[in-house]
Amino acid sequence: MADTIPVTCPECEKKMQVPAAVAGKKIRCKGCETVITVPAPKAAKPGKPAKAAEPPKPTPEPKPADDDEEENANPYGSIKDDLDVPRCPFCAKELDPPDTLICLNCGYDLVQRRRHESKRVHALTKGDYFKHHLPAIACTLLVITFITLIVLSILYMPQLFTEIGLQDETENAITKKKEFIAPPGACTLPFVVMSLFIIWRAGNFAFKRFVYQWKPIEKKKADK
Repeated sequence: MADTIPVTCPECEKKMQVPAAVAGKKIRCKGCETVITVPAPKAAKPGKPAKAAEPPKPTPEPKPADDDEEENANPYGSIKDDLDVPRCPFCAKELDPPDTLICLNCGYDLVQRRRHESKRVHALTKGDYFKHHLPAIACTLLVITFITLIVLSILYMPQLFTEIGLQDETENAITKKKEFIAPPGACTLPFVVMSLFIIWRAGNFAFKRFVYQWKPIEKKKADK
């Protein structure tokens, strides 16, 4: 309850605050001496009742997983059959070993999700290496043979001309030897040029085969 009550004089309209204890009694206005009855104080309006707390909403139960969602949970993983055998998702062949990262049958990469080119080949044997390098060995022997012939032709071509009688009866004034009908160099030079060309071709082939093409070409197995 308020300690004072506002009062307004009806004659001079003077506003006053009087103690609440004089409610219902008569007082005199200080401005115009008019007698005024003090009204009773107004009752305070009752406050609104507090709202009751709402009960918590029940937590919804989780929905059961759909069959399609379970199948698509791992769409790129290995396919497993009833015997729980891991298989390649590309060719459906059994993975051997089970934790392999690349299928040995089709070359599918289970990590990068792409297929590598694969082929089935026969294992190389010593006979395959021998057959592969046999032409290079022959070319090497050919190079050695022609180098030897070049040396022999330069050293012994004059003697050969003498033995086969390619000399006339005139003698050289300086060497006192019989002159040749045709100079030995006329045969030696073409032979040397031809031999060098053969040596270059054969040596080039042997070098490539021994250095750059050491491994024989793999033979693919026939598809079953």
